Amino acid sequence: MSPEWLLYSGRPIASSLVLAHQAEFDRLAALTPAARDTAFVAGDPSYDRMRRSRHLRAQYREALGVAPHQKLVTITSTWWRNSLLGSQPSLFREVVGALDRDRYRVAGLVHPNIWHGHGPWQIRTWLADCQRAGLLLPPPAEGWQAVLLASDLVVGDHGATTAYGACLDIPLLLAAFPESDVAPESVGELLGATAPRLNSREPLDVQIERAVRTYRPGSFDDVAALVTSRPGEAAARLRRLFYEHLRLTEPASGPIVPLIPVSAATGHAAPAAPANFIVCESREDRFHLTRYPADVDIDRSGSAKFSNAALTAREDHPDESLRRRAAIVFSASATGDAALADLLRRHPHATVAASSDGRVATRSGQVIETTFTDPEVAAALVFESVLRGLRLPREATVSRGDEVLLGAFAPSRVFDLGS
Repeated sequence: MSPEWLLYSGRPIASSLVLAHQAEFDRLAALTPAARDTAFVAGDPSYDRMRRSRHLRAQYREALGVAPHQKLVTITSTWWRNSLLGSQPSLFREVVGALDRDRYRVAGLVHPNIWHGHGPWQIRTWLADCQRAGLLLPPPAEGWQAVLLASDLVVGDHGATTAYGACLDIPLLLAAFPESDVAPESVGELLGATAPRLNSREPLDVQIERAVRTYRPGSFDDVAALVTSRPGEAAARLRRLFYEHLRLTEPASGPIVPLIPVSAATGHAAPAAPANFIVCESREDRFHLTRYPADVDIDRSGSAKFSNAALTAREDHPDESLRRRAAIVFSASATGDAALADLLRRHPHATVAASSDGRVATRSGQVIETTFTDPEVAAALVFESVLRGLRLPREATVSRGDEVLLGAFAPSRVFDLGS
């Protein structure tokens, strides 16, 4: 709004200066009166499109691979050194690594200036481990709106995308907020005064769960009111302005406000070959599994929940060091005793191996057949029994996130590693 950005030799650079809110017009008139006559309050076309598309939330979530029982946590970053990515680049992997992957999905929305300044290859390289662990990372042009509309919580900074999340009435935690970078009396300043801050001394999963659980709808109504003073009018007002500059007659038909297409919510990351830290809690014939992505390298030494966690890896996982250290290895395609023998031979550190047909082999020479269709689940239950010297029940109930799985075990038989 200041003269050095809007004037050249004392005259306005732009023929029209488009603003979103009447309050911005008033601020401009006070700061740079020479540009006042070029100002035009049009509203916010991006916000209008998102409001128009809110009814597609369930379809966006389905396209992103977010299950109905899962919460989508979206990390947003604007650009420059004081942004979330610029000041706390490790937060992406810390959030991904801290959350139960069966209860949560995580997305990252990175400002276009970062994508174009560093290039797509660099962005995906920085976040490669997070993507292997399931991070959704849409391209900068269109997909971000669909992701935001599908979100259950935003962890962000002082950027516009974070503010849009607040305007859409999504629970919010501020992870980075440089006060000096925020314009006085702006949407950003109000957001900083309203939204709760992330606390570096408290576990991330605890803060995220509490922020979702305790959020009161309408908490950011004042922020939404400051984003645009012409809600729903941007397309019509902008078209009128453009045709005036073109000196053409505006069409009689109404302006178009396109929905955010469901196809924009594509390219989601589903880990092709997962590796997890899995915590198994058992009581008689009931088991509860909690899985945390092992791809992200974060400090878990101070977390009690990881003290009894077992490392699992699928045989085709690209990180050899994870496969080499895994106590449980499994295959999504191989079947039969020969496949189990091969898995254990190639992974000498593994205690348990599972194939896609429900068979599980132990290093001590047992084979157990199960009806569980997920080899990781079958292997985790057998590993828990071996580790604790328990006897496997004939039938078992397994909870994983909000899923409940039922399965049965056949009596074990002798297994020959050399066969």
